This record gives sequence, C-alpha cells and structure tokens, in this order.
Amino acid sequence: MKDDANNREKMASGKDKIIIEVDEREHGEREEKKNVMRMLSFYLGVENYCVDIRAVKEVVRITRITAVPNTPEFVIGVMNLRGEIISVIDIGYFFGLGEKEMTKEARVIVADVKGESMGVLVDRIQETLYIQEESVQPTLPTIKGRLAGYTKGQVKLGDEILIVLDLEKILGCEEIEGLKEGGGR
Repeated sequence: MKDDANNREKMASGKDKIIIEVDEREHGEREEKKNVMRMLSFYLGVENYCVDIRAVKEVVRITRITAVPNTPEFVIGVMNLRGEIISVIDIGYFFGLGEKEMTKEARVIVADVKGESMGVLVDRIQETLYIQEESVQPTLPTIKGRLAGYTKGQVKLGDEILIVLDLEKILGCEEIEGLKEGGGR
C-alpha cells in the first residue's frame, strides 16, 4: 500500500511521466514552411534581385578593395576579410549592366559556394524574405542573354518584381572558374 501511495505521489508530481502535447496547427505550419525559401534581396542599379540565403556566408560593408592589375573587367579587386583575402566581383557585368559606382549603401555579399569564399558587390541590400516556392514563376522568355541562364525565375512581392538568381551558377561560370585555374580573360 505504501508503494502504491508513493507511485501515485510521483505520478501526481509528474516525475515519472512525460507528457507530450501536440498542437495540430503547429504541425500544419511546419509542413507549410517546407515549401518556403529564405532569400536575400538586393539592388543592382535600379533592379531588385534575390538569392537563396543558404548560398550567402555573410554581408559586409566595404572597407577597402584593392585593385589587381591584369584581371578581367568583372573583378573589382580583393579585400581583407578578417585575415582572409577574397576576390570581389561585379555580377552586373554578366548581365550587361554598366560600371558600378561605390556608394555608402554598397555591400559585399560573401558566398562560399564552391568551397572558396568570394565577394559579390551589390548596390544596396534590401532585406531577407520568405518566399513560397510556388510563387516563383519560370524565367520569362523575354529575359535573354546570360541573365536567362543565371535566373531561376521571378517573384512578385507587393508592387515589386524580384529576379531570383542562381548564385551557384553565377560563381561557377566559365570566367570565374578560369580565374581559379589561373586563367585570364
């Protein structure tokens, strides 16, 4: 009898039991989030682009970029990022955008796509977004040239249309791979 009383006392205090409560609404929200992509949006000129945040290591202010002679036009230079020297490139070059002017809002998106850190210069960081995968529309047939090959599609958010870029494809393009192998132009 004494043991039964002790067991009831333990059970009443909750020490011998584990209660798992499941809120079905929470489970449904988790299922919905599986189809959500987290994106980093930014501007190149007046156009709004975004990339999958998983390809982004960090975003940094421009401290000092050192020009390197005899490099292709898209290489802006190199910068020291806490002791690591990284190349900084202008992806606008691949899309036919003009030369970039450095402003106070310019930032470098540091990506570690292929095991090597590389910086991508952008005019301004907008925000991080959560986008439903279904809301990304296929690349429009009117998008031509290299941009079409580096685009996953576009998405409409409010009044804005964002071009969804494939950062892995951009940083893995022939010209950038040629730099890694010691090739020039």
